[in-house]
Amino acid sequence: MTRRRPPRTMIPVAALCAAVLLAGCSHMRKLEPSHWHAHWPWHHGPAAPEPPANELVVDAGAGSSVPQLTQTWDRNTLRVSLEHLAGEGELKLRPVQGHGWPIRLEFAAQPGSFQQLEVRGDQRIVLVVPATGGVAVLPVPAGLYSPMTPELALRYGSATGATP
Repeated sequence: MTRRRPPRTMIPVAALCAAVLLAGCSHMRKLEPSHWHAHWPWHHGPAAPEPPANELVVDAGAGSSVPQLTQTWDRNTLRVSLEHLAGEGELKLRPVQGHGWPIRLEFAAQPGSFQQLEVRGDQRIVLVVPATGGVAVLPVPAGLYSPMTPELALRYGSATGATP
């Protein structure tokens, strides 16, 4: 029985493949582990931030400048950022023309910028902002507003400045 030899072109191709494979492995050893993890096919980067939404109209009252309140969706909850507000003041929120109120609503406040947030809709609630720590997320309880509520009145400031 005679043994068949591989064609002469197969030997250089196999040698070339082995050399490329070994060179690739040595290259991966030189990189830091955190770097080559990013090249694995099952590795995913951090989630992109939610795009801004425009669901609520902000009214600061006559003679006042309208502050920039970023609105983003987190599933079915609309988060309104109050992080740029400080001191004391009042705002009114209402849905954009042709839109209704979001199912859930929450406010994000910077600790220490003001002490509490009073929200008036069909009912009234006072949300306390912590004095220290990271950004505080203040969820608005269900029942504070209904689909028929024309606007929400927000008053932010110190605990002594709240109305009963």
